[in-house]
Amino acid sequence: MPKAKRENEDISESFETLLTRFERLRKEEPDLPKRMAGLVPFVLEVVQGSGGVKQLEQLIHYSSDQESAAELIEAILPILANLTRDVPGLEKDIALLAEKLARNNITVPGISPYEAIRDALAKNTFMQLDNTPWPTAVLQEGEAKGQAQLKPAMLDEQPLMPPEEVEKWSALMWKQREELSDLDADTLDMLSHVWLQQANTADNYAVASVDDFLQMRGLKPKRGGGGRRGGYEPEQRTDMLKALAHIQNLWLNMGEVEVNEELGKKRKLNRSSKQAVQSRAFVITDRMGQTRLDGHMDVQRFAFRPGILFARFLFGPGRQTALLSAKAVQYDPYRQKWEKRLARYFSWQWRVRARLGDYNKPYQVQALLEAVGEELNIRYPAKTRERLEKALEALKEDGVIAGWEYEKWEEQIVEQRGWAEIWLEATILIIPPQAIRDTYRFLKRHGDENAGIDLAFNDGEGMAELVRKTRKDRKLSQAQAAVELGVTQSYLSKLETNQVELSNAFRKRLEEWLSGKNYDQKL
Repeated sequence: MPKAKRENEDISESFETLLTRFERLRKEEPDLPKRMAGLVPFVLEVVQGSGGVKQLEQLIHYSSDQESAAELIEAILPILANLTRDVPGLEKDIALLAEKLARNNITVPGISPYEAIRDALAKNTFMQLDNTPWPTAVLQEGEAKGQAQLKPAMLDEQPLMPPEEVEKWSALMWKQREELSDLDADTLDMLSHVWLQQANTADNYAVASVDDFLQMRGLKPKRGGGGRRGGYEPEQRTDMLKALAHIQNLWLNMGEVEVNEELGKKRKLNRSSKQAVQSRAFVITDRMGQTRLDGHMDVQRFAFRPGILFARFLFGPGRQTALLSAKAVQYDPYRQKWEKRLARYFSWQWRVRARLGDYNKPYQVQALLEAVGEELNIRYPAKTRERLEKALEALKEDGVIAGWEYEKWEEQIVEQRGWAEIWLEATILIIPPQAIRDTYRFLKRHGDENAGIDLAFNDGEGMAELVRKTRKDRKLSQAQAAVELGVTQSYLSKLETNQVELSNAFRKRLEEWLSGKNYDQKL
């Protein structure tokens, strides 16, 4: 690792001490936990100094390779997450660490409607239903219930289409239905990630290039030579453009789903209500590229945004995001389907489990097969087991998971007749990477309580009972009290049943509400 140069006063003596200590630890201490423990006092010194997290970002910058940078991040995040006092500028500077973490992860929505839509694309569950000419997938994931359809985007501008035109477009949509694959689910993830990274409000547009998406997928452009231009193959760009067209034609018709609406700017109030939602997933509004001799455009860049109503799920009060391993979009959609789908599945599960911190809850083998969309090979069950275990090993080697092991399984069972049925009921422990745990723990501690995160620890039965009694004494419904407090009704319900931790910011607001300060009780 190169020696850090004090080019400005932001790099303190403690920073240089930390850098030197880290270099020595990596050389002298082979045991990772001991290296991490050795860094703790120095990290605390730097964080609590005037430079704050910015100096830690500089330290990561000086790391000579991605492995050492990742190791530093894993050492730093749990320390930040467990600080007992606020650090000036922490909320702003932590974004610098997130940039480093983003090398290995992308950000996607962490809500059940999104997971249901992505799963329908990956497994191509679109089918023919009565009373509609369009390929339709029935969505049912947790509270997300509704339909996704392949419906031409031009219908938004021309809803009253003649029957003969409907028939023509319907045939085209059914052709697109046959083309759906995991690449379309990857495209939905990449669009979401890029938009979430660029957007500041739900109305913002994002700009991306086809080559950006090919790069995110881990594809390597060819080098130029012999007077020829380098870059990606035309077939690669064509496949990417087809997937983008599929997503643009994706129409969502959700039933009763929870939507958060902002009520006031000054008090940052929002309320939750059940609404029916109809929306495009994403809309591509502008295209940029080169015009060919035949008049068609070779699209190179494009501007896009989510559908107006769908944007409320992605960017609004109560939005919730999840970290997805970048490997998930890099795995081959055909040869590495098992790895790709399991990576998505674990990302979704970890986001859900972050609410209660129950990462150690085992997964049933049958559930993992369902996540992949595969069934037991009745004739050769050992092949199914071998493929699942191969996928888990690959995920471990690629850092998508930290480890895995059977929890309830005796190897001698395979000698019994009908062992495969017993194996389906076996359970497997999946260990998430420490960076995933630490990031979600940090968000719990420092994030907005309206970010959709239900925290693992509680404040005791006394507080829950006091909130419930105060609300009833004031003759308020849960919905009314939630509006006053600026949280969703579901959050208040969990608060009254002692299922959430109180963040520092919300604790202060709750104490004011309990004392009757600054709250209008006549809503």
